[in-house]
Amino acid sequence: MHLRRLSNIILMLTLAVGSAHAAAPQGDEKVDLNALYQEIDEAISQSPQYVAELERQITACRDSLKIEENAENRLLLAERLFRLYEPYRNDSAFYFIERCISLADSLRRPDLIGRFRSLLAYQCSRTDMHTESLEQLRLVNKSALDKRGLVDYYHAWMHLCGELGLYTQRQDIAQRSFRLQDLYRDSVLAVAEEGSEEWYHLKVDILSARRLYQDALELSNQWLQNVTEGTHENSYAAFYRSMIYDRLNNHDMVRYWLGKSALDDIKCAVMNQASLLFLADHLANDGDFKRARRYMEFAKDCNLTFCPRLRNYQVDRVINIIEKDSQATLARADLILKIAVGVIAILLITLIVMFIKRKKQK
Repeated sequence: MHLRRLSNIILMLTLAVGSAHAAAPQGDEKVDLNALYQEIDEAISQSPQYVAELERQITACRDSLKIEENAENRLLLAERLFRLYEPYRNDSAFYFIERCISLADSLRRPDLIGRFRSLLAYQCSRTDMHTESLEQLRLVNKSALDKRGLVDYYHAWMHLCGELGLYTQRQDIAQRSFRLQDLYRDSVLAVAEEGSEEWYHLKVDILSARRLYQDALELSNQWLQNVTEGTHENSYAAFYRSMIYDRLNNHDMVRYWLGKSALDDIKCAVMNQASLLFLADHLANDGDFKRARRYMEFAKDCNLTFCPRLRNYQVDRVINIIEKDSQATLARADLILKIAVGVIAILLITLIVMFIKRKKQK
């Protein structure tokens, strides 16, 4: 049975047994991608306004921190600032999570110290700072962690092991790292609350890896119902839904959910842009180079605001878009040259024929 036909059957079953997200197209339902792209274009043009709103929230929180005297309240405000900066500016996120560690230490809270170190480790790992991530995780006193702390601790280890396995050139280290990643994934699921963001995204990953796409889509429906549209959490859920459709080779739905994810992130002033860059990559593969370049440039600028250098996966996609655009440009130039040569050849032949006719007439 062809994969596309199998995908259609799976998605029809999903429609029959799964409850849909309020405004979420399902299965092979037609979506208006051009309308969605226009929404994204409009959001990009309004990006400075979204950034200004986030900056207002940050300023208000920082002002509160300056005048707060209670140590526990200061810790809550510092964590709030870390959460605001986490997808926005990496250096500031580092500053405030380290401040959280310091405040937790002054309160003699080893459980919070370990949780904040785990969050710092994850922030390092996701920005290609693997040595720093490992250093922080080794400082964590695991026995002092509560359930929430264990989730963050195992999640940081899982991400780091995946990164180490992905970027090493030694096969034995890659295999060992991926085995450890699987073990830490199991550990996260063992302690994470059912219905939490960590629980949903790992469950969706596992079901997709097992090719249980109907189950993955049903779980994705639940996830989308439990988050608010227009939030960074909704963007995250939409991104993972696009990954399911990517495995199903559903062209339009991959682009739709990546676009929905990117739209939410733009409106939330998220600078750590992934969805828009993935969407640009797909658009380049479709031959829509003008839009792909526009989205790539915006996503690249956002990511450089978040972190002063592009990370490995971002570089790969930027290079792919530029190469495909260059290849298409060369192909167009080659076609124009061939047409020009053909036209010139026809003109020369015509001139020669006319010259010969005139010679005969004389």
